[in-house]
Amino acid sequence: MKWITGVMIAALLGGCSFVREVPPAQSFHLDGGTATAPAAASCSGRVIRVALLQAPPWLQGTAIYYSGPDHKMYRYTRARWEQPPVDQLQQMVEKSVIESALFEGVIPYKSLAKNDWLLEIRIEKMRQKIDERGHGETELMLYGVLIDQYSRHILAQKTFRYTHESSGADVRSAVDAWSRDTGTFREELVSWLAAQCETQPKTDRSDVDF
Repeated sequence: MKWITGVMIAALLGGCSFVREVPPAQSFHLDGGTATAPAAASCSGRVIRVALLQAPPWLQGTAIYYSGPDHKMYRYTRARWEQPPVDQLQQMVEKSVIESALFEGVIPYKSLAKNDWLLEIRIEKMRQKIDERGHGETELMLYGVLIDQYSRHILAQKTFRYTHESSGADVRSAVDAWSRDTGTFREELVSWLAAQCETQPKTDRSDVDF
């Protein structure tokens, strides 16, 4: 009986040691690069407000999800986001518009300053799908709306959609694909705003209190 007790104690101690040696979960972030505006474009004299990004619930936390052939959603157990994707993209959008130097001012949503335009971005999809062969497909889709602050009229709207297919599928390949997509999105967002600067007439509303 003593030797049985000794074996059980050794097994328990070994199990505790094994748990301690499990590597920590990897943390990931999106690397969207930088975005610049076309040199000829300008919205000088205008101020734009960037609204808080809207996103599905699973993009507001740090878990990273994927879907399988059964169309059910699963969570990567050893990987997570450093920041929720909606927060990362919020920072990227604001930084892109600021660095574009298109506008006289770029203000956050809760600023008390007056603005001419309001930019709203909604994350429609950010998913990885793994099929029965183990191949992966990623998709990123965002919807942008530009609104005149005074009239509340929609000036322009655009869908940004990106997909990638790969012969392998893991969390690293998904994050890499989304990073490339966010880089492309930043460039296309700035170009889209620059086009609106060229086509939307500037109205003097210095005497309007809103």
